[in-house]
Amino acid sequence: MNQAIRERTKWFMDARFGMFIHWGIYAIPACGEWVMSQREMTNEEYEQYFQEFDPTAYDPKEWAKLAKRAGMKYAVLTAKHHDGFCLFDSALTDYKATNTKAGRDLVREFLDAFRAEGIRVGLYFSLIDWHHPDFPKYGDRHHPMRNQERYKDAQIDFDRYLDFMHGQVKELVTNYGKLDLLWFDFSYDNMRGETWRATELIQMVRKYQPDVVIDNRLEGLGKIMEVLQTAEPLIYSGDLQARSRSSAGRIIDENGEHIPWELCATMNNHWGYCNLIMNINRQIC
Repeated sequence: MNQAIRERTKWFMDARFGMFIHWGIYAIPACGEWVMSQREMTNEEYEQYFQEFDPTAYDPKEWAKLAKRAGMKYAVLTAKHHDGFCLFDSALTDYKATNTKAGRDLVREFLDAFRAEGIRVGLYFSLIDWHHPDFPKYGDRHHPMRNQERYKDAQIDFDRYLDFMHGQVKELVTNYGKLDLLWFDFSYDNMRGETWRATELIQMVRKYQPDVVIDNRLEGLGKIMEVLQTAEPLIYSGDLQARSRSSAGRIIDENGEHIPWELCATMNNHWGYCNLIMNINRQIC
């Protein structure tokens, strides 16, 4: 582990316990955060949840107090998930919380509330965006329109999508004060590394947030994460290994140094809200 990573992750190595708030308009159908993909919903079909979104019980101040009482040292919120809906007031899209019945920037409220309790803050940001017209659709492993023949020969401008995605990340790292953690998600197949213009993206992030801890999912999942274990990882290899649902144990690099890792755990097979009893009865998931 190089010196820069060691310095950035010192607080994280000491934190031990944090909270991941995985939340968006996908909470309304209560089938988890992948419902749009699993049901192969069009943007028009999914729009109903955007129109219904009215989080009257959203109370990050109370959540922050509870987190502090529980001993949590940091908290992460999903600023944008794969469906493309933003909890923050992005100037680059209309698909955001400020244009719903909520009518306000929910990310800013979260950050202000948790900082006030002395809890370090992080934001999750999806590299994927199923709502954006220039994101690949037909044949993509996860896109809701992956099986729709009408998109087989659709013309998209992926560079335009990348400009948009980089622009949204810039908004997060320049408009919301100091961030302690930036959690990118996720890479798969050939959608990883420089497909995301990852070096350019991280250089931009480091310009504005030199001390932010970044996960390793720009690079990929599975064995490809082992690049972080080399003596000189790539600029976008990240500062920590993010694991889901499985224990990590002790991870060391080529020099025998301990690599920071984070185990994200959930109480069911979803990260977003899922009402299992309701959905079993309705047989909609």
